[in-house]
Amino acid sequence: MAGRATGRVTGGGTARRRAERLLFALAFVLGGLAVVLPGGQAPAGAAEGVTKSVTAVRAFLDADGKETVASTNKVRLNVSQTTNLRGRQEIKVRWEGAHPTGAVVPDPNSSDGRNQEYPFVLLQCRGVDTDGATPKGQVRLSPETCWTQTAPERYLAAASSTPSWRFDAWAKAEDREAIVGPPATLPKACSSVSQLTTEHWLPFKAAGGTTYYGGPDPGVGCMPLPPESDSAEAGGLPSNTTYGITGSDGKGSADFAVWTKAENASLGCSAKVACALVAVPVVGVSCDAFGTTLPEGTQLTTKAGVPLTDAQLASGDATCRRTGSYAAGEPASSRTSDQAVRGNLWWTPSNWRNRITVPLEFAQTAEVCPVESVEKPLELMGSVVLNELTASWRPKFCTTDSLYSFTHVQQAESLARSLVQSGEIKGAFSTAPQPGGYQRPVAQAPIAFGGFAIAFSIDNGDKRRREQLNLNARLVAKLLSASYPAVAFVRNGHEGLGDNPLNITLDPEFRALNPGIDERSTLQAGAALQVFSSNSDLVWALTRWIDADPEARAWLDGTPDPWGMKVNPAYKGLDLPVDNWPLLDEFVAPQWYIDDNACYRKSPTPYLQLVANPLSGLGAVGLNLQFASSAAATVCRYDGYDATTLPLRTEGRQAVGYRFVLGLVSLPAARRYNLRTAALQSSSEVAAGKRFSDASGRTFVEPDTKGLTAAAGLLEADDEAGTWVVADDALGTAKGKAAYPGAMPVYAVFPTSGEDTATATKLAKFLCYAGGAGQTPGQANGSLPAGYLPLTADNGFATQQAYLANAVNAVRAQKGAVPALEVTGKAPTLAKACDFSTAAAPVQESPPKAGAAGDVPAAPVVADDAPPAEKPAAAPAAPVVEAETVLTAGEQSSLGRVGLPTLVLMAALSAIAGSVLRWLDLLQGLVSSVVASARRPAPRRRA
Repeated sequence: MAGRATGRVTGGGTARRRAERLLFALAFVLGGLAVVLPGGQAPAGAAEGVTKSVTAVRAFLDADGKETVASTNKVRLNVSQTTNLRGRQEIKVRWEGAHPTGAVVPDPNSSDGRNQEYPFVLLQCRGVDTDGATPKGQVRLSPETCWTQTAPERYLAAASSTPSWRFDAWAKAEDREAIVGPPATLPKACSSVSQLTTEHWLPFKAAGGTTYYGGPDPGVGCMPLPPESDSAEAGGLPSNTTYGITGSDGKGSADFAVWTKAENASLGCSAKVACALVAVPVVGVSCDAFGTTLPEGTQLTTKAGVPLTDAQLASGDATCRRTGSYAAGEPASSRTSDQAVRGNLWWTPSNWRNRITVPLEFAQTAEVCPVESVEKPLELMGSVVLNELTASWRPKFCTTDSLYSFTHVQQAESLARSLVQSGEIKGAFSTAPQPGGYQRPVAQAPIAFGGFAIAFSIDNGDKRRREQLNLNARLVAKLLSASYPAVAFVRNGHEGLGDNPLNITLDPEFRALNPGIDERSTLQAGAALQVFSSNSDLVWALTRWIDADPEARAWLDGTPDPWGMKVNPAYKGLDLPVDNWPLLDEFVAPQWYIDDNACYRKSPTPYLQLVANPLSGLGAVGLNLQFASSAAATVCRYDGYDATTLPLRTEGRQAVGYRFVLGLVSLPAARRYNLRTAALQSSSEVAAGKRFSDASGRTFVEPDTKGLTAAAGLLEADDEAGTWVVADDALGTAKGKAAYPGAMPVYAVFPTSGEDTATATKLAKFLCYAGGAGQTPGQANGSLPAGYLPLTADNGFATQQAYLANAVNAVRAQKGAVPALEVTGKAPTLAKACDFSTAAAPVQESPPKAGAAGDVPAAPVVADDAPPAEKPAAAPAAPVVEAETVLTAGEQSSLGRVGLPTLVLMAALSAIAGSVLRWLDLLQGLVSSVVASARRPAPRRRA
């Protein structure tokens, strides 16, 4: 600390010193408060990855009880996220120290994975893993509450009396019998199934109380499986049970999709029903063929009750001690894997005791909102880009006293815009402008900045999953316009497609931009982009990008690409953008194909329309991309007898190692479901018409924070539309080069006249939340999910923040004001606009159209950085069910949101003021000395 100033203190010194000390004390107190108060900028629901470990030991016991340790593995597990989870969300699971896997299968989620040697098994199980009492309303986690998809994963049988699982050293006597776990009564259908010498039944106990035994052949009615059960090839939701593959270095990883009761009611996981991820590192059965760990006198017997012979025990001991017939990493073949180390024995006590249990906490869904309440939920309609955002906000709204319930009806934005204009709905979510503008006064307030993405699930030539893909607008136009003939008979018979490659993997342009992908001539999924059939601004934004791209536009207008590929004549000159992609190609398969294909003969549809096969909604596209399913509806499974098998089927799920699907999704959905997304071309310096062999001279931008932030810098005010639009024509400039072309602002279109006070207040509160707490990134309900760029001044949204505050005032007042896009002078603050205890402030309205008298340039906007405090409405809210939610630090109180920076500022000012008072004393003394010196004779200079 600096030393104290010395010298005379003249009049007022005592009071000033007291003030100085008081201010320094105040600075200290305020600084201390700033330290202990929670920071308002902490991300909501931020979750660190969870890491756990176990030492997995396998041992063998001789007849004399001597134990030999066969293997020891120190296993470490990491799970990327365990809280605020949502249905079908994928979490990253990594492990190290496990035994390498042999007899490797292509798809670790298929039931074939159970026959791998030493897999790292991942299961989702219901219940709490504890030896003590379970919490009220919960069950104890056990193998019977763990989900598997198929019968062979739960029912094991052998023609021998000595399968390895009977000799598990950690199993109880009753679990070593020849027949374990069968139902008390077998259905009649089971009599037609051969009964083997040894059987082990592992029933599944569903959340609703039903026990499903599975059994040898559920297909004939011998003990059915849960309704969600399905083979991975039959078109149902694929299994999330993972027989993970560990490399020779002991490491492995997997993307694990978690289910809620919405996806799997039998498993039944939710915010209220406890579930966990259970990892079982299979190290093999610890063997005690001679029963040395059993109570004295216990004998193992055959199914008929005859004690096993010494020879049988010796044979069983040898079977149990096997350590694998495959080398680490060796693919599965016709050779049988060793039973004792297979994945289908994950439930045996030897393996189960090594489990690592990681509890999973699911975010509350909108079902927490009361179905019936005093007030009807506010109905909002539109943008699919907001699906993930409203899924996060709705539970927060309906469980917060100062807010309310609302619904998000996911209909076409064009319909939503029309209905809000006619007054049939209260608000719309939209990106595209309303043609001709709104005839009703509305505010179009920016509430989110997301976008579209081209998702892909593709395997490289080495059969490993590809993580990066480059696409330009011309390639996307080729996929959409049915310009790849898909099959030889279409190319041979279709006028205009005769010289085009069958699919995108054979296209030189695609191969130049994406080396390492195999050429495949039989890949109908590579001839089209999966899209959904309804109208959507997602398609509008995609086709707007295509239309603005010089190469793509020229190609659609008839200019061949550098290798000679031409647009399908049905799409030549197509006007863009459109919000629904049209199916224009009318080529029907030749007669010989119709004669040979009973399914196609039943309904001869234009063939390339079947290849495109637009899906019912965005969710269907996302599901196909998550599980690599082709949408091409060209498969005939007619059995020659059953007419119900005549309709054409989709190609369905592709084999791991041979996956290739592309689809249009929203960027937030891609982030939720862990979909790989393509980098899109923003600019090119390559001369038009010139062939190229790599991506040189072209800029491809990933849909990440950096790309979205750069795109935000391309927002331009459109006075006719009353919104800001991304200037696609600027993508080729130096400013736009780093911008992600798929960026999309989303606006809340709310009326500013004609609504009653209660409705207007709700609409205004929605905007207040959207501009405040709703822009805090995080995983908890009420936060901004991944895939959206926060609308902050730091991200370039100062002008939009000012508009939002102005829009709140306009919506509250309901006097027909249309807020100005550019606010002049000092911008209104969102905090003041959202203070519902005072009247709405005057609205800065849209200026006259260009050329009208009085037009003046807009003054720079002075943004208010302080987020608004949530304040209750003047009228008391109806009672709601309070849900247990994870609060952000800033949501704990208004002081927590705005108090921290304010306290820091006050502390600094107090300290400065104290210092000023202190230096005033010194300055006054110095001035007095100078004056006195001036009155004395000048001193001599020193030599």
